[in-house]
Order: sequence, then structure tokens, then C-alpha cells
Amino acid sequence: MTEQTTQQPKLTAEQIEIAQKYDLTPKFIQFLDRHLIYPLVENLDSIYTSKEVESMEYDLLKETYMTKFIKEKFDHLYPGKELPAEFIEKEKAIEQEFNELDKATSKTLEILASKDVQESLKQDKTYNREYLSKNHQIDDAKILELYKFGKFQYNRGDYVVASDLLNNFRLLSVNQDLNLSATWGKISSEIITESWSDALEELNKLREIIDNRHFKGTTLDQLNKRTWLIHFSLFIFFNSENGLESLVDLFFSSSYLSTIQASCPWILRYLIVAVISSKPQLRQKRLRDLIRAVQIEDYEYQDPFTNLIQILYVNYELDRLPAVMKQVKVVSDVDFFISHLNTAELYKNAQGLVLETVGKLYKVVSTEQLKEFINDESLELTSTKENFDVQGDKVLISSAESGSVYQQVYEKTKAFNFKTNQLLNNAFGINSHNHKQPTQEA
Repeated sequence: MTEQTTQQPKLTAEQIEIAQKYDLTPKFIQFLDRHLIYPLVENLDSIYTSKEVESMEYDLLKETYMTKFIKEKFDHLYPGKELPAEFIEKEKAIEQEFNELDKATSKTLEILASKDVQESLKQDKTYNREYLSKNHQIDDAKILELYKFGKFQYNRGDYVVASDLLNNFRLLSVNQDLNLSATWGKISSEIITESWSDALEELNKLREIIDNRHFKGTTLDQLNKRTWLIHFSLFIFFNSENGLESLVDLFFSSSYLSTIQASCPWILRYLIVAVISSKPQLRQKRLRDLIRAVQIEDYEYQDPFTNLIQILYVNYELDRLPAVMKQVKVVSDVDFFISHLNTAELYKNAQGLVLETVGKLYKVVSTEQLKEFINDESLELTSTKENFDVQGDKVLISSAESGSVYQQVYEKTKAFNFKTNQLLNNAFGINSHNHKQPTQEA
């Protein structure tokens, strides 16, 4: 199992409460296998005690074949206590199964690795099967043993060997269901060993199968497989060059956006992060679609990132910004996937979006209020600083009259509505904070 090397920040009690509230690990459990969930659980060490995390790790993997790992966790959790008798029996059974599968596949693997066979095999799977059956007695039963051993090795935690075995099986098998299962196992192995280019190749193979117009299965089955694919893809996109651009393209495609809305609205967090992290031109291009998606799912799912989009582009409840920006920063630092990014740059981009909206709604604002809006005492005015003139304890804002005439009219109308609402609230004491409270996670 690959260790998470990112150093987690020391959090205050308030930050821990925020992190626990918006932790998505419980959501991911139903769409990842145990081995892929493990690094997410391991990442919780900054918001739970080491014993709590170790207990979660033990409960997660005790049903696998990773006996050495399970023993270590048991000894840490229950010092001086003997392993349960059923575990000893299971360990013996695992060792016996390993020996049987190793013996059953060794000759097949030796033949497949030989130079003569390698030179004789072609791109035609039917020809290869006939050739191996006729000349080397490798039949369907022998091919199936490769799958069984690959699955066994994956469950045992030997991911490199598992990947090779499952790949050999897939090259010869005509069983489409088992080939699909082998591909899921192979992509998991590549993710865990951080072989990102190979993982991306497997991701594309899965997409070809799942998105095929002649997909063999029900619409619900296809929806479930897309949901799994979305969760698997996060590991790859957040660790690959230009990965977030690929994430945006995939998640905004109609079939995958509808899957997110139907099955996993919490994935909007990562779509928002990807859009915020993108270049300004691409960000503006995608922002309207992003706002619409957040609005549609607002009744179903909310977190600091979706709330930020709602505040900046839908309801303009800027008095909520200080708390939401604080939450955005905490979640960015502790979320397993987002923490792989340059979170300081991400937060700076989020501050830039805040300043753009403030610049459209105000002509003058106190420096103190602006600091609160962006949750930053240093008041670094990021990318829009040319529109802000700091004079003592006030900031004068000059609007950037750019874009089409339509866009200028739209922005001015929006600002006028904001001011009108403010006047009505002040005059009649109308409480504008009737928004839905964020859904508590875990």
C-alpha cells in the first residue's frame, strides 16, 4: 500500500470541526473498493486521533488477504491480545490458495513470456487462443486461472503482479464480463502504484466500454458504472499533467454531468475546484454551466465551494463570505484530492473571484470589510488589483468596462438589484438569510 507523504497541517478545534463536517470519505466508500478507500482513510489523521484512524484502517482491510498489515494493526490496537482463531485459520487458507494458484499459473506464464511465443502471437485474439491451445495446451481453464490469481494478488496487496496477471488474462479472454472486471482491477492497481499514464489508459478503456451506444446492460447499470468511473478518475486527474482540464471536459459532458446530478452531487466540489484552478479564459467559458449545475443541486448538496459559487453569482449574500472563505481554506488543505494541488494558488484564485464580484457591486468599501470578504489580513488584491485604489481605511473601486454591451448592461443591472435589496433590507428589516443550511457530511 502506497503511503501518503503529504504533511498535514495542524488544525485548531474550529478547523477540525469544519473538516469533519465536510469530509466526503463516507460518500466515497460506496463507489471505491477497500484498497482505494485506504489512502482516503489514512488522510484523516489530521482531523481524527491516530487510534481512531488506525481502527478505521483495520476495519477497512481486515477482510482482505493483507495478513501482515492486518496483524500489525491488530497488535497496535490490542497490545498483548492474541489474534482471533478464525484469523489464524484464514491465514493458512490464504497461504494454501496462493501455493495452488502459483503452481497452476507458473507454466502458463513461463510460456507466455518465452521469446518464441511472443514472436508468434498476433493482434488477433482468436488466432492467439487457437495457437496457444494447439501448441501449448493453454485452454480457457488455464486462462481463467490467470484471472483468479490476479484477483488474489490484488486482494493480497501485490498490485504490480496483479496488474500483469490481469493484463495477460485480458489479452486472451473472450469473456466480456470478466474482462471488464479485470480492467477495474488493473486501473485500481495502477492508481495505487501511482502509475498515472497507465491508469489514464485504463480509464479510457473503461469509458469506451461504458459509454458505448451498444452497452450491454440496463440504464441503471450504466449509470452505476459511470458513477464508479467518476470516483476512480479523481485519483488520476488530480495527479496528472493537465488533469484538471481533462476533468472539466469529462464532467461537463452531458452524460457525466447528469450522472453527477443523479448519483453523486458531492463531485461538484471537484468540478468547482477544477474550474477555479483553470486559466481565466477557460474559467469564464465554463462558469455559466457551473453556476447552473450548483443551482440545480443546491437542495441536494451544499459545501463551502458550492456555497461560494451561490454567494458570488446567485444570491450575493456577501456577509456570509468570511465564514465560507474560511471553510474553503480548511477544506482545501485537508481534502485528499484537493490537497494534491497548490492550495495557496487555488485559494488566491478564489479570492480573485470574490474581488471580481465585489468590484461589480461596490464603488467604495472599507479595507476592513474587504479583508473580511477575502479572509486575508494582508489584503493582497491578486489579479484585479488594477481596479482597486487603497486610500487609508477605504478602497475605491473602478469598474472594468470590458466585454460586450450586453454583458455590461447585465452586470450593471445585477449591481442595481443588489443595491435595491440592500435598501429594502435596511428600510424594512427584511432578513435575507433564509438560505438552506449546508448539509452536514459525516
